Amino acid sequence: GASRPKACAPGSFAASAGNAECEVCEAGSYQGQVAATTCNVCETGSYCLEGASSPVPCPAGRRSNHSIVMQSENDCIVCSVGTFCSTGSAVESACAPGTFSDEPEAAACVKCRAGTFQKAEGATECRACVAGSYCPEGASAALVCSAGSFSDATNLTSDAECKVCPLGSSCAPGST
Repeated sequence: GASRPKACAPGSFAASAGNAECEVCEAGSYQGQVAATTCNVCETGSYCLEGASSPVPCPAGRRSNHSIVMQSENDCIVCSVGTFCSTGSAVESACAPGTFSDEPEAAACVKCRAGTFQKAEGATECRACVAGSYCPEGASAALVCSAGSFSDATNLTSDAECKVCPLGSSCAPGST
């Protein structure tokens, strides 16, 4: 018996009629369908190995390299300090205020610990909370001690750590 035509499998294609065999998609391209006539260019944030039936996302902490057709995980670029990259990132994202990243290849930014704050985006560290204020975890600004209280210490974590204003004195918000 004669054999029937065989549809090209995912990851391969036949661009014209009369082919004896299907061609494998080149690295940097993919094809998820059967009986395809072309391969698709790999998607942003992903790489495509030779014969790929789907794009593989760059791992967390890495991102797309826009200057090349990405053919392997090695083509994914390590994200910089002060940024993070989730799985399949096209670009790195700056850490939000109240967070930081002091290591390259971060999958997420870290919240500033209680007693510290960070007002800027893209930070690599948090700053100590100043006297007259307190900073809860993830603070993007130092919060002033309430009226009727003060603090001469740094790195306070809550308003409850501010001291009651002494007898015979007055304390405006943020007093030291």
